[in-house]
Amino acid sequence: MNIKLGEGVAGKVAKTGVEVMANHTDESREELGYQANYFMSVPLKKEDKILGVLNLTDKEGDFFNDVDVKVARYIASQCALGVDRFNVYRDMRKSENLRVIGMLNSSIAHDIKNLLHIVQSYLELIDMEEGLNPDMQDYINAIHLEVKRLHGLSLDLLDFSRQRVSINLETFKVSEMFTEILKHATIMTKDTNISVELNIINDLTMKVDRGKLFRVLFNLVSNAIDALENDGKVVLSCEADGECVVFKVRDTGKGIPREYLSKLFQPFFTSGKAKGTGLGLAIVQMIVEAHNGTISVDSEEGLFTEFIVRMPYNYESFKELHK
Repeated sequence: MNIKLGEGVAGKVAKTGVEVMANHTDESREELGYQANYFMSVPLKKEDKILGVLNLTDKEGDFFNDVDVKVARYIASQCALGVDRFNVYRDMRKSENLRVIGMLNSSIAHDIKNLLHIVQSYLELIDMEEGLNPDMQDYINAIHLEVKRLHGLSLDLLDFSRQRVSINLETFKVSEMFTEILKHATIMTKDTNISVELNIINDLTMKVDRGKLFRVLFNLVSNAIDALENDGKVVLSCEADGECVVFKVRDTGKGIPREYLSKLFQPFFTSGKAKGTGLGLAIVQMIVEAHNGTISVDSEEGLFTEFIVRMPYNYESFKELHK
């Protein structure tokens, strides 16, 4: 049975850290909310931290006394030591596993990135050929897109393995980035009934990490397109809000179940998708927060999903102003 912190005798002991010994009448037992005739509850402590509670009930043939309390304190101290050592061991194992995963991710990501550079070079050579028929050009454009997505995935793995995001500032206009995203989205939605629209309320000049912001918006647009399957609409918009720019990616898809919303940005959470590593949104959040921004999501099942990214349009001046 789970007892909430502060509820019942054990819950109050867990909250206050003060032991309780109860040898009471039926009336006082009812007030305490516990049905045992004789009852003792002792906190498991490590320094000032309460790790749990040791409960003893119905001492046979006698009441609990001060000697019992001393024995219970000793048992509780040994239990607390055991619990604390288990927690330390568990955290060490978790840390070690993350370190190994990080090293593996980093190694794989570097290899993928190097191979993609080679593929990209050959694509550019093919692209320089004259007289390519339109179908062949479409194929080349599609390969360019997939290479870009793979390159983004390799960078995601690197960022996740390092658990940090480096910022390389670049100045550009929002409309330029939106045009690039629309170009890739058009290839992705070819042969579907999906439309991708741009809504630029304020065409700001930004000074942030252009490549990483592209990855954020491209990831969100790609997810929105995947959610629509073959029919629907995706709208990518931006508008100024003080010293920040607000990006929104909204789709008319099936929506996200309410119980999944709080888990979307957790690493490896895929919400049942057939494809994807579950790292995309976790990396998106890392990038946004590294720019002193925020990301949130709103969704209604059967109607829509909308991701909202709020980010300073000048990372350098914003950081200086908010020191």
